[in-house]
Amino acid sequence: MTDFTFVTYSGMPDLDADDRLAVDVLTQRGHEVATAVWDDPAVDWSAAGTVIIRSTWDYNLKHEAFLAWADSVSRVAPLFNPLELVRWNIHKSYLRDLASKGVPTVPTLWLGANSRANLRTTLGGPGWLEAVIKPAIGLSTYGVRRVSGSAEDQEHLDGLLLKHDVMVQPFMKSVQDRGERSLMFINGTYSHAARKTAFQPLLPAGEAGETPTEATGAEIAVAVKAMQSLPTPALYARVDLVLGTAGEPLVIECELIEPTLFLSMHPRAAQRFADAVEALTDLKVRCHNQVRCYNQAAG
Repeated sequence: MTDFTFVTYSGMPDLDADDRLAVDVLTQRGHEVATAVWDDPAVDWSAAGTVIIRSTWDYNLKHEAFLAWADSVSRVAPLFNPLELVRWNIHKSYLRDLASKGVPTVPTLWLGANSRANLRTTLGGPGWLEAVIKPAIGLSTYGVRRVSGSAEDQEHLDGLLLKHDVMVQPFMKSVQDRGERSLMFINGTYSHAARKTAFQPLLPAGEAGETPTEATGAEIAVAVKAMQSLPTPALYARVDLVLGTAGEPLVIECELIEPTLFLSMHPRAAQRFADAVEALTDLKVRCHNQVRCYNQAAG
């Protein structure tokens, strides 16, 4: 049986090169590691070993099928991140959960699919001159638009609402100069950080202007609080932060399904991730109820 299977999508069947760094480490350690496309019907997931979700970068376009896939895999193999986190994280309303637990988050308004909303009125309520609208189930720049209430902006919002729940957030000016900060966590422990530019296209790691950076103590503290607020421990996570109007770090995303982890941007990151993946087998997290087993191992 394969020890580990790293999961991707049909647009990148050989994985992002960034993830392959961890695969190479595991292979060098003597493990059998496979790569599989999540919706390939030919894959026998019961023989896939421990399944690690990585570059499944089309899940937002067929999220119901993706959730059904994750559920079916979790019944026959250990799945990481666990199904509970996948379900919780797939809709960005998880930001409400984080905020309710005291995690500083970017203010967000929520519009339901098939509803109608006047964009100017929506922005006028909180007094936002500019905002960013995006689907509540989405990744990268899919459906994302910086808006100020023009007729074209209203048309874009109307189109999104035909199919999606939509989130509206104030445009944070800090993304223009300082950029977003992505903080990577492996097995719940802060590992390293990267700087992202605003409105990045969906590209392999490092090809959209990302660079290594050092997170501040305040940023790490906010990201750690977000990690402590998750419904169950995560094998991997990326907490994306922006600065608010007073310079305070705010969570804009907490990505637990398929985030790029920028393993190439820290000399030990690939080894750390390989260590964490390898430990899943060492701890014998091999049962149908993998969430319960992982909680016991993490506790």
